[in-house]
Amino acid sequence: MRKLAAVVVGCLVLTGCAASWQGDEVRYRIKAVDNSTPTEYFELELAGGAPKGALDAADLAREFVQPSDVSGGAAVGDEVLCLVEQKKGSAIGDSHVVTSVKSCKKA
Repeated sequence: MRKLAAVVVGCLVLTGCAASWQGDEVRYRIKAVDNSTPTEYFELELAGGAPKGALDAADLAREFVQPSDVSGGAAVGDEVLCLVEQKKGSAIGDSHVVTSVKSCKKA
């Protein structure tokens, strides 16, 4: 019985380190267009502060998104609202925060 309890506690500790956060809409400003690769990207910067509850606020500060992922015909200098999700791996695997910027629309 003690071995079973130890296994259960061990599993809870190892899986308990994973976390995720999803912001409703995060406001970004399109800072520039990045043409350094074959695929064109908008370089985004936060317009205002990072939302509360974000796993890694510094990672939200600068993001990239393809112009085709922004609805409303945005350009450099415009503000956009984007759905953002952050995930942190478990203690066993990759434990750094990964930020994903999803569907954006011109603000």
